Amino acid sequence: MDFLAILLTLLCYGLAGYLWWQYKTPMYLVILLSGHLAALASPLWSLLYGVVYRSDLAIMTMLFNRPVFRTLFIASAWFYTLPALLVFYLYQARWWFPGYITGLLTFAAFMLYHMLIEALGLRANIWSYSSAASLPFVSSPFLSTLMAALISLALLYVLLVTYRYALPSMLVTLLPATLAISLLIHGLLGAPLWIALLLQAQSWTISVGMISTLALLAWATHILTQGLTQADQGLTV
Repeated sequence: MDFLAILLTLLCYGLAGYLWWQYKTPMYLVILLSGHLAALASPLWSLLYGVVYRSDLAIMTMLFNRPVFRTLFIASAWFYTLPALLVFYLYQARWWFPGYITGLLTFAAFMLYHMLIEALGLRANIWSYSSAASLPFVSSPFLSTLMAALISLALLYVLLVTYRYALPSMLVTLLPATLAISLLIHGLLGAPLWIALLLQAQSWTISVGMISTLALLAWATHILTQGLTQADQGLTV
């Protein structure tokens, strides 16, 4: 498992280096580095959302009295960032143009990408969900897919906004971006749900929490989709 994660990560870094040379911007490389930092919050999401990882995974370090797994840290370089980088590359090549409809279609494509990763991870028993049976309306894997796709969409927006930043400003903005967006989406938008789960509330309270979280995620998707068009207009002024 470590070998496959390392191989894919090295491939992504190799492509990032090539695109740095082609487009004269290091942002492809910087956003991959940003992805690694997002893994530092994985113990928190494991606690709040009931994610259980396979016991034989190698541990890199401990945070919040929970392990940060080495494979997860390595794969985090591309887990959230790869779909955003692919669409950003298409934007630079003039094969993708921001708009509300294209933004929604892009979000749907991100959903499919993360749904595939989720299915592979569950089938390989790399992770599972202890709260899967207690969630109303949608399953834990679907909620995880929805949040991950929204993080990738937000990263695409950040890439568009920082496209022409000077290197120091780009580094300050992009390096913490994946971690900060993950904290916002999992931590803030998901708060109505995970608070109810932590408090072991009654089923109707968890249902209200789930509805609130889904509404917040839908609102954030709408805002980001509008923001993609505005970011592109700012670049072309």
